[in-house]
Amino acid sequence: MQQHDAFRHDTIGQLPRRGRANRHRGGSRQQPAKILPSQGALELDASVGDHIPEYRDGPRAAITLRHLLSHASGLPETAKDTPTLEVLPVYPPGTRRCYSNEGFHIVGLLLAAATGMPYQRYIDEAVLAPLRLDAWLPLPEDEAGRAIEVRDPGLSAPGVPFFNGPQWRRRGTAAGGAFASLDAVAGIAAVLLQRGAPLLHQESFDELASVQFPGIPGGLESFPKLHCPDWGLGLNIRGEGGPHWVGDAVSPSTLSHFGASGTLLWVDPEAGVALVCLTDRGTYSGWMLKPGGWPDLSANVIREHGRVA
Repeated sequence: MQQHDAFRHDTIGQLPRRGRANRHRGGSRQQPAKILPSQGALELDASVGDHIPEYRDGPRAAITLRHLLSHASGLPETAKDTPTLEVLPVYPPGTRRCYSNEGFHIVGLLLAAATGMPYQRYIDEAVLAPLRLDAWLPLPEDEAGRAIEVRDPGLSAPGVPFFNGPQWRRRGTAAGGAFASLDAVAGIAAVLLQRGAPLLHQESFDELASVQFPGIPGGLESFPKLHCPDWGLGLNIRGEGGPHWVGDAVSPSTLSHFGASGTLLWVDPEAGVALVCLTDRGTYSGWMLKPGGWPDLSANVIREHGRVA
């Protein structure tokens, strides 16, 4: 696995490096509640309305966790000034790929309803703490001094910048709001390279890495020129065609995600290599797709570090 500081910052991404031995959180380390579909607490194909009453009737009654995780629920990317539980689909479920932050807000509520605990706590106990990751959801006040300022952040509301303002950093939503060091994101990449071990059963990873609702059109409506119709459970699957944020050098089975704060993670299981690239510049200008950006960086990584057949 290759880690890149592609933009020559000593502290890159949202948090600078810190030794994992320094990580500490108060509280007990009890076994987290069962939540993975393979463990029975949530079923991928059960109606969201089984746990969230507002989803039991009307156009949302057919939406499942599988729809939400694969951005096929029909919920819009964003719905400003509309409460989460009042957002309605703009497409019938399973008919179009529409990357949806609103859908992941519902995933957070579903996780909380199924476990009986805030989803932030579950993520901490089930993922971040077992892997000893220097990552937080949301960012605690005593860690705020480590967070890097993002250039060109854009505004989440008038006078409220994405990523940098205390109001945004405290929110910790399921659609975005985690803060992590380079080593922490590399830890997630390692789990994906190991096909889910030690967090996921093999069957769960196979579902995660398989295209859900294959053949449906769509992608990322805020970047309509990008070709990204194929999604697994939470991650994009490169597939064929372009343009794409990881470029053309990686294999079609490459799993990836990028974040609007200037972060990129991809894992190419065929090449046996992963890339974590954390920067301090928001993606709204599209700089990362220009010459010298992420596609070129990805091609260099494959050329220099990809597994030789």
